[in-house]
Amino acid sequence: MIEVAQAGHRLRVRAGVLGVLPVYARVLDDRVSLSWNSADLAAGPALLDLEVASHQLALRTLYAARQLYTGVVMLTERASLHVEPGRARFRYPEAVPAAAPSHDDGEDTLPAFAEALQRAVHLRPWRDGSASLELSGGMDSATVATALTRQHAGIDSKGILLDGQVRAPQVHRRRMIAERLGLSDHTVDIADWPPDVGLAQPTRPYGFCRDFYLEACEALWTSARERGRDVLFTGIGGDELFPAYIGEVSTGAVTGPEWSKDARGHAEAIMTSHARAAARSRPLFDAPDSPVPVTSLLAQACRAPDLLAHGQWPVNPLSDPHLAAFCHRLPRSSREGREVMRRYLESHLGTDVFPKGYLKETFADVLPPLIARQAASLATQLRECALADMGLVDRNAVLDLLETIVRTRSHPATSAFASFLWLERLARQGASGWETLVPRMHTPDIPRPARTGDHR
Repeated sequence: MIEVAQAGHRLRVRAGVLGVLPVYARVLDDRVSLSWNSADLAAGPALLDLEVASHQLALRTLYAARQLYTGVVMLTERASLHVEPGRARFRYPEAVPAAAPSHDDGEDTLPAFAEALQRAVHLRPWRDGSASLELSGGMDSATVATALTRQHAGIDSKGILLDGQVRAPQVHRRRMIAERLGLSDHTVDIADWPPDVGLAQPTRPYGFCRDFYLEACEALWTSARERGRDVLFTGIGGDELFPAYIGEVSTGAVTGPEWSKDARGHAEAIMTSHARAAARSRPLFDAPDSPVPVTSLLAQACRAPDLLAHGQWPVNPLSDPHLAAFCHRLPRSSREGREVMRRYLESHLGTDVFPKGYLKETFADVLPPLIARQAASLATQLRECALADMGLVDRNAVLDLLETIVRTRSHPATSAFASFLWLERLARQGASGWETLVPRMHTPDIPRPARTGDHR
């Protein structure tokens, strides 16, 4: 919401609680620029915020007003920006109290979960023939699909088919879901739309959030738009519905899985001592606790700009704050292993779609072989390294990490390198300015006809 007061020439911009779209802002002496796409504010030369960059290089999650380019802020959920002549200030909202799990009294939680889920879907506006659904083949998107088809018909499902050992189970599971829910299904193969992992000059500016699978996603979104679909339901938020609380897991597991720690180890190995010191300090600028879980908000901020650019409005029922609060209060027996969600799917799809221990689809095997095949080209492009020039990484250590991927196809090493790669792109873009890298197309002025009665 943008509010303007003529008295005093005051402006207030407020972000909503759902965080469906990010709101980025830059305040100059004579203007305020706003956009849901951070790339819109990345056209000219920019200075990197080295503390933010250090945290991101170390694979640490940040949800804050401060962004990678100094002078650009993101209005986090419920935050507000106040501007008047000679003054601008950013205001965070009050923190939301953390939820606490309930005790298991033996009551069946499935009916209440189904009701909360249907409410989250029912609250979203609906037009017949307008909606598509992301259907990966996992439990989150299947849950949204099930809830959606219980209220509406004529829904298209869209999905990216992966390669390797996960492909056959994914294809089979998606086929069963689409047939049993009456979805009109359309897929693309990730092999036909490989991610761009190079450092060549871009054709458009990069945004702050990394996403290496846009090529395949854009093919799906374009097909949805061609069919007149302009609303896309997603499963974003499902990973955050069933947290494990301290006291429910072992001390070693609280710090995170080994895969994550290995990835951070690779990430810190390429960083300079100054960057590591900055990354290991606690950030004092994080947004307060929110009704929608932070990682859901970050996922939405990452996906939404490109969705909107392709005419798709994202709807994320599993990120609904009321549904999240309900699920966070569930007893451990309903949260562990997503038990209540599994039972919900079993009651509507049958027991054979998501049996316990099913092989999950994952993008983890996409980037390692792709980066390995392009290693020689990447090494050439990294003869000059913007992040090294800024004192954030050791260029030789980056090349060693690249060699590790070539040799081992390691997922943790790839995760660290992919994070570096996106930040290197943004560092080069900020140093040179995207307009100097790729000149914008010049459109000559076109004479307009006189506004007479014949031309009105």
